Amino acid sequence: MTIQQTISQLANQCVLCGLCIPHCPTYHLFRTENESPRGRISLFKALAEEQFEASEDLWLSLDHCLTCRACEKICPSQVDYATLNNLGRALLVSQYPQHKRSLTQKMAEKLLVTQSLHPLVKISAKAAAPILSLFDTDHNHQGVKYQKPSTLGTMSHFSHEMLPNASLNPKLEEYYPASKTLSSTDSQDKQQVILFKGCSSDLFEQQTLNDAITLLNACQFNVHVPEKQQCCGAMNSRHGDIQGMNKLAQQNINQYKPLLQESEAILSITNSCSGQLKEYIKFFEQDDLENDARNFSHKATDIISFLTHAIKKSSVQFTPIGNKELQKIGVHIPCSLKNVLKDDQSLFDLLENIPNIQLIRINDQYCCGAAGSYMLQYPEIANRLIDEKIDDVIQHDYQTIVSSNIGCSLHFKDGIKRHEHQIGRKVEVIHPIHLLARQLIKAY
Repeated sequence: MTIQQTISQLANQCVLCGLCIPHCPTYHLFRTENESPRGRISLFKALAEEQFEASEDLWLSLDHCLTCRACEKICPSQVDYATLNNLGRALLVSQYPQHKRSLTQKMAEKLLVTQSLHPLVKISAKAAAPILSLFDTDHNHQGVKYQKPSTLGTMSHFSHEMLPNASLNPKLEEYYPASKTLSSTDSQDKQQVILFKGCSSDLFEQQTLNDAITLLNACQFNVHVPEKQQCCGAMNSRHGDIQGMNKLAQQNINQYKPLLQESEAILSITNSCSGQLKEYIKFFEQDDLENDARNFSHKATDIISFLTHAIKKSSVQFTPIGNKELQKIGVHIPCSLKNVLKDDQSLFDLLENIPNIQLIRINDQYCCGAAGSYMLQYPEIANRLIDEKIDDVIQHDYQTIVSSNIGCSLHFKDGIKRHEHQIGRKVEVIHPIHLLARQLIKAY
């Protein structure tokens, strides 16, 4: 079956009921049919059936989708919007190759997904930050709620956030030997898990990767970190590069195959990577790699869910947070956890292992706008969405926000920085795994 035929078949499952529309972040902002899931499904179908030619306006309507998959979760007809969207983007790229992403965005994405370049990026972060800061937008906190930042301005905020990781945290490779198993006692009778580093984790969250190893060791798991790991492929999916996505998936499947039989799970600290890895089977149905892809997807598990169950079975304990009063923590639920993995409750169950904690769910009606590199590609839309979350932050008095998706964390940090005068207090944004490791009683 051709891509066009598959798109038409998937699109025909949509009964155009419109129940998805109130859940779509771009429809919430634009209020036009073309910016809704139902409208995009109709556009993909029309494109596949050659009812009109691709254009810049069509590209923008379809590319504005954040792939948050809120529509897919609510759909009574269970339309596979993710697959439809991936194939539709690939068809759009083939029919309208004249649309080009900015050089800045291409460079940022290349640096993100190429792990061999990460050491260079970390070393040059301090040198790059002053240059990038020249492109920061001057925000008027008194009169204007939101101003459009430049892509380079947004990147400068991220480089500032990266500096502590580059200068203070140990390199992950120094924390454990590459391609070897690390555990607290190197015991041979312990169960083993595989840690998928991912692109953004390796670049921005080395400390959280270290913390993940610490917590898994505390739960009596050996942690194996393969030396050669590829990007999960989510970035390629977003840009309609199915061939590139499949190549990365195939490389990961082949790399992990020798380890799967003796490992309990493949774990990622980033929900979006977990969701992508778990859906590898979709890419290789009726293919020579189908069985291997199925085994891989079956083992792929988000670390939030895995640790929730592992801690319950262990003797791990955590020290109370704060003083005698309950410590309020803002909890952000990423779309990938809520809509793709469909397991947002585990995050609350996991954090409730910490005594004296009060969890406040941040308004998650719509996507925060991060969506991988979307915040660089469409900063105006992304910032309008995060600003709604920041309004929620302003109304509460917590000083810590946890988010289990790294792109979302960076986007929150940028939003908090832009609205620091309105917030009126320092708010840290950290991964829940880091918070748990911080409160861990190391008596194992």
